[in-house]
Amino acid sequence: MSGRAPSIEQLRALAAQQGVTPTDEDLERVAAFLAVLLPDLEGLERLVPPDTVPAGLFLPVEEP
Repeated sequence: MSGRAPSIEQLRALAAQQGVTPTDEDLERVAAFLAVLLPDLEGLERLVPPDTVPAGLFLPVEEP
């Protein structure tokens, strides 16, 4: 994860793939939200070891 928000053009392309046509104002607000959120998520990602199992994931236990 780069910690950087996608550009307005990238967001527009992602929205189009979902069949959505947001306004420029909508895309600017999403970009601003992601600009705040993504760096913090990147920091959290560094705190968790890569082999950590997601919470709530059921893993069968091997029987002896």
